[in-house]
Amino acid sequence: MMNNLNIKTIAAAIMLVTTSSNALSAGITRDLRQSVTAEEAREDGGYFEIGATVYAHNETIFKGNEDDNKYGLAAQINGGYQWKGLFIDANDDDGFSFGYKAFNTQNWNYDIVAGSINGIDSDNSDNFESLRERESAGTFGLRATGFYDNNIFQVEAKKIHGDDVDGYQASVFAGTSWQYQNFTTYAIAGLHYSSSEVNDYYWGVRADEASIEFPEYELKASTTVSAELGFSYPINDSWEFKSKLNYAYGSEEFSKSPLRSDDSQHFVSGTASISYIF
Repeated sequence: MMNNLNIKTIAAAIMLVTTSSNALSAGITRDLRQSVTAEEAREDGGYFEIGATVYAHNETIFKGNEDDNKYGLAAQINGGYQWKGLFIDANDDDGFSFGYKAFNTQNWNYDIVAGSINGIDSDNSDNFESLRERESAGTFGLRATGFYDNNIFQVEAKKIHGDDVDGYQASVFAGTSWQYQNFTTYAIAGLHYSSSEVNDYYWGVRADEASIEFPEYELKASTTVSAELGFSYPINDSWEFKSKLNYAYGSEEFSKSPLRSDDSQHFVSGTASISYIF
């Protein structure tokens, strides 16, 4: 988990390109990096790590932030715990989630999972002071994760509910990993769906808030794609180096939102971090 400003910026970018601030929530990055099996994913236990991350990205998400740096340094705090099927996770790879492993087979784990979507307000851009606050919303759904040798597959469908928003999102991931000596490399592809209710609430502009700068705009449902390539190297028993490159292709509807700084649909970001594992 990074500092608050960086969390909101990155979360908004993920919302834009994969239709949810935590579309990768409790995803498969960490499991792939550690070559986890279905049985190991069910074991009780936890982890906690702190470190520093260098990050860079090619696009500014919000209008009014065009002069912001596209690179920087951030603190990193990751942790998670699982006990008798109950779990909670918060890390910069897969986001925040909590839930229960309800049913398992030899290769598949089936979870009830919950999380949240970050809101959008004037903290994201001073230009948004005239706009309504797009509040955070809770998520609740089902997730199935399959483990086959070095390959992991995941399907997730969830309900999005807040005071003023009520919709659905779904994601499908496929990932693989391979190891050379102590280096682990992995690759992930994702396909993401978001309903019109969610898209329009966060990225649309209603008639009662429209202006010359923010004209009225309505979004429909969308499907977007994402990809991730990364590797990790354990320096010793306590220290680990990690790096990853993310790409996402956002829908045309998102690119035309008046909240956007420009109409780009291609998003690339990269991180490199060193962490101390307790």
